[in-house]
Amino acid sequence: MLDFFRAVPKKRKVIIRRSYGIIFRNPAPTQRIIFYFANLVLGLSLGYLVFLYYPLLDAIYRYKTAKPETKTEVIDTQLQNTDKYMIQIPKIMAISEIVAGISPYDQSEYKKVLKNDVVAQAKGSYPPGSGKGKTNYIFAHSTRQGLDMVAKNAVFYLLGELQAGDKIFISYGGNDFTYRVMRKMIVSAKEISYLNYSDPERETLILQTCWPIGTDWQRLIVLAELI
Repeated sequence: MLDFFRAVPKKRKVIIRRSYGIIFRNPAPTQRIIFYFANLVLGLSLGYLVFLYYPLLDAIYRYKTAKPETKTEVIDTQLQNTDKYMIQIPKIMAISEIVAGISPYDQSEYKKVLKNDVVAQAKGSYPPGSGKGKTNYIFAHSTRQGLDMVAKNAVFYLLGELQAGDKIFISYGGNDFTYRVMRKMIVSAKEISYLNYSDPERETLILQTCWPIGTDWQRLIVLAELI
C-alpha cells in the first residue's frame, strides 16, 4: 500500500518475471530529505491558503445559509443611535466601524487602518447628513498589499452581491442614516474620478473595494443615495 508521506514502504517484496519492467530502489539519504522537505512545504502551503481564504469562505457560507429576513433588517439594533461611526449592510451581513479622514492615495496610511478589519472614509469626502451635492466615500479592500492581504479586511468581501434597491445603514453622531443602492460598476484600479463624484440632486454614498475578490486588479464601486 502506498504511503504519500513516506518515501518507500517499510517492507517490500519484488518478483521479476520477465526481462522488462521497472525496478524500484530505495532512495539515497539526500533524496529522502528532499522528499520529506517537499511534503513539508506542500503541507505548509496548503495550510497557509486555508488561513488566507478562511474569512472569504466563512463570509460566503454565512451569506448562502442565512435566512432571508436576516438580509433585510438592520443586523444589530444595539448599533442604532450609537455615538460610533458605523456602517451596516444587512444584505451581505456586514458591520464595521468607519475611520474618517483617511487618504486613499497614501498606502502606508490606509494599510494601518484597513488591517484592523474596519473601513475608511476618504479624506475630503463628507459625513452623512451633509446635504445634497455632497458625497461620502467609504473604501475597504477585499485584499491588503502583501501575502496576507486576503485574511484581514473581509468587511466588503460580498459587496458585489448588492443590487439596486438594497439598503445601507450608517450611524454617525448619534443619528441613523439610510441609503438605497442605485447602481454598481467595475472600474480600473487607476480610476480615481469617483473620489470627486457629486450629484446636485441628492446626497451620495460611494462604497469601494478591490475586485475580483482576493486581488487588487480592479475596483468595485457601489453608488447609493440618502433616503
